[in-house]
Amino acid sequence: MATCSVCTLRHITKPSIVWCTECDEGLCTECKEHHSLTKSSRSHSVIPFTEYHKLPADILKITHYCTKHDKRYQIYCQKHEFPCCSKCIMESHNECRDLVELDDVIHNVKTSNAMCEIEETLVEVAENLQQIRQHQKDNLSTFKERRKEIEREIKTTRIKINNHLDKLQEDLLNQLNAIEEKENLKICQLLSSIEKNEMEIAEYQRNIMNIKQHAMDFQVFLAMKKIEEDVYSKNEFLQSLEEDKNFKQTSLSYKINNSIQNIMSDIIRRSLGEVRTEVKSCNTVLIRKRPKQAQMMVPTVPSRSIENMKLTIHKTINTQGVYIYGCCMLSDGSLAFT
Repeated sequence: MATCSVCTLRHITKPSIVWCTECDEGLCTECKEHHSLTKSSRSHSVIPFTEYHKLPADILKITHYCTKHDKRYQIYCQKHEFPCCSKCIMESHNECRDLVELDDVIHNVKTSNAMCEIEETLVEVAENLQQIRQHQKDNLSTFKERRKEIEREIKTTRIKINNHLDKLQEDLLNQLNAIEEKENLKICQLLSSIEKNEMEIAEYQRNIMNIKQHAMDFQVFLAMKKIEEDVYSKNEFLQSLEEDKNFKQTSLSYKINNSIQNIMSDIIRRSLGEVRTEVKSCNTVLIRKRPKQAQMMVPTVPSRSIENMKLTIHKTINTQGVYIYGCCMLSDGSLAFT
């Protein structure tokens, strides 16, 4: 049971009912009311604790605060693709020029092109896997039907020859069953792999729905790269299926030995026939909207530098003084000159 962070500091144990996404803290009923009335936190967004825990574990680990300096992230380094606090900039990014406000980068991240690309790719891969799975199920059904047809052909041929062919018939049926078992195993393994990936994609889609509904923009932004890599791996799995020969149409064929029809004496020395698998190109067309790449599409935000800033005079103030060395703005908006 998660406890209220504020009450814990007061050595009181109370269960949390909501989670503040800005403070990264759980709040009980009383603290929630105080939190919503306090000027500094009344604009904070809170969500029910039960909904917050629906987020993936990786999302829950993301916070607004630097783990090294325990200060809030404020800046995003576009060069290193990493959020920074004020101390991070001084220690590790003082020479980086592509520094932008973090709020500018994560603005509308849930509706960004990058998030849309991830969702579209998941839908595309899921549809393709479903199509391949159905195709393989149909293949498995026709494969069994064809096996029955070949079995009937073998038995019909067997009737036309003498009892000496009993052993040859048994050997040929064993060969047929062995090939069927082998090919069935391949198809079943492929189906199992497809169904596993389908379940993982469905899980990704549920996670994205929960992320978009309940996660902070900052959490979504940092998690998108990991999610996109997972989506890319599923896309690679789909590509491997397309290139793998196991994805091809598989069927059975049977060729009767022509000598059986002409020379009965040769049957003793020859095989009754041969069972083979025929691999044909699959006629299933996969959905390919455009090539995918496992890369993070971070919104381009122009960095601010003293070199590209231009000053514009908005107002001229007559101080009526002779020696003015400095000024400061007071809390009421007035200026004081020294």
